[in-house]
Amino acid sequence: MKASSKRFLSIIVAILVFIASLFIYSNLIRSAYSDIKNLRAEVVSRLELINRNQASVKQVKQLLSEYQNISQIQETISAVLPLEQNTPQSVNQVSGLAKLNGLDIDFLSAQQLAIKPSTQPGVVNGLGVLRLNFGLTGSYENFKTFLQGLDTNITLLDLLTIKMESKLTSKSNELSYTLTVDTYYQAK
Repeated sequence: MKASSKRFLSIIVAILVFIASLFIYSNLIRSAYSDIKNLRAEVVSRLELINRNQASVKQVKQLLSEYQNISQIQETISAVLPLEQNTPQSVNQVSGLAKLNGLDIDFLSAQQLAIKPSTQPGVVNGLGVLRLNFGLTGSYENFKTFLQGLDTNITLLDLLTIKMESKLTSKSNELSYTLTVDTYYQAK
């Protein structure tokens, strides 16, 4: 074969290979590439969906933890400011503090005062007041620790009046105390 025939034949083979590659590209690779692009787009959209769902799950978990904190706060507030009048509990707190501090209770009376209306109706209930009048007998040191117990008690207690008198008994260090204390509750 002559060199010109070989050259012509190689040009024809190159053209046939080029035409075959165009045919393969247009029929096989192009459709596979569009399928790959569609699959990549689907993967990206699913990843975005997963990320959005994970963000939603995080928000729900955060809201649940905040709700649990709110319920704990509500329980604490209910301990400080009870949801209803509970005279026995208030009397028990005062008598328990007196016994804990070595004081004797001479008398105890409870009186319910008028309910103070709320400044924000519908949001906050009114405020009820239970006034406790009681008499104690004991040493001054015990009385000081009793007052500290009233001050640090979880239920809100306001000491209104204190009256001290010396008691004529065989124990020279005993004093008689008359106190008036207000305790509060949420009125319905």
